[in-house]
Amino acid sequence: MKIRLFTLLLLLTVSGLRAQVQYTTENPRVDDVNDTDVIIQRVELTAQYTIIYMRFEAPKQSSGRSWPFSIPMPNGGQRQLESTNNIGFQPNSRLYVNQGEKSYKLIRAENIPGETRRRVRPGERVDFVAYFERIEPGYTTFDLFECKDSRGYICFNFWGVHIINPRKKDTYSQRTPKATPPAQPKLQPKPVPPTTPNEAPKPVEPTKPQETAVAIKGITRDAKTKQPIEATITYRLLSGAEVSSDEPADSVRSAGPTGKYQITIDRRGVYAVTVSAKGYFGQSDTLATNRIDVTRDFDLVPIEAGAKITLRNIYFNVTKYDLKPESFPELDRLVGVMKTNPTMQIRLEGHTDIVGEFDKNVELSRNRVNEVKRYLVDKGIGAGRIETVGYGPSRPINTNKSLKERPENRRVELVIVKV
Repeated sequence: MKIRLFTLLLLLTVSGLRAQVQYTTENPRVDDVNDTDVIIQRVELTAQYTIIYMRFEAPKQSSGRSWPFSIPMPNGGQRQLESTNNIGFQPNSRLYVNQGEKSYKLIRAENIPGETRRRVRPGERVDFVAYFERIEPGYTTFDLFECKDSRGYICFNFWGVHIINPRKKDTYSQRTPKATPPAQPKLQPKPVPPTTPNEAPKPVEPTKPQETAVAIKGITRDAKTKQPIEATITYRLLSGAEVSSDEPADSVRSAGPTGKYQITIDRRGVYAVTVSAKGYFGQSDTLATNRIDVTRDFDLVPIEAGAKITLRNIYFNVTKYDLKPESFPELDRLVGVMKTNPTMQIRLEGHTDIVGEFDKNVELSRNRVNEVKRYLVDKGIGAGRIETVGYGPSRPINTNKSLKERPENRRVELVIVKV
């Protein structure tokens, strides 16, 4: 949290013990932030802590006057005046998951004070770390609530911080067994009669219970007609037990004329699933498997003039227009569609939520779609095939009132102008 005041310099040092890290998320995607002067650089999960590495950068003064400077006093003396921000991190900060279903306390903060506040000069950068209780495995999005804005305080609040935090695999052997009565001696299996006079009897092996099969299944359909279509479903394990970074992908086909597909899961975890069909825009999703089947239907938008789709996997840094690496797979699929359809022309439409000034949001939406266009052109798509327009917050798809609704309005839409 910071308070804007006129005062002096803060000298901070980074220290603290580092526990063994289980999962690391670099530059996590954030849906919304209260103060754009602070960013989350990294989130680490250990067995005990949720460790959040943050950076605060004080704004530089826009006036031509250099700081510090002297002002005359009534008694004829001079007074040194310095422009700074005061920063601190409240001890009652919390992490919340699933719309406040569970909360996690702050354990300690390093390189930033708690009850008191320290001064930071204009343009100075401060890296600090906050240790919270460990978020339970399976929760992959959290909100960081540091405080409530009041009396000039601007709180370091973040909403929708996306992290890698898969569920624990079942490890029954590690659970503490309940008290049970003394076990009765087991009856030995009867020996199989020997087939020859010299052959010793062999015990009958007990039958092992078979693990219940789990599957991802559903139907692939035409989004316009709702009729089943044949499609290719490609899937790859992202996280789970003993997952390597270069996990190979596999695929199945949905059957005609029903459009039904089924992926039998031999290793449970989080899977990236992509569906493609000739004459349609592809679609992708991330699905978690555990002990029950996962049903996911895919409605594919046909490639025809006037069709509109939302590019859901396009991500930008907060209040900026530089593309995040997570966007590249979705854009590469669009490049493939445009190369397969060499006469197709599109229009990219940028949208934002209502937070901030209207004109700046319009400019931000325009810059974002132009950045998407630049990526496509760099991949070999002719610039003349791509129009861009930024609408800012003027075309919301919901009321824009809640923190859950606002991210839906921050989107890039694609309209087919010509096939």
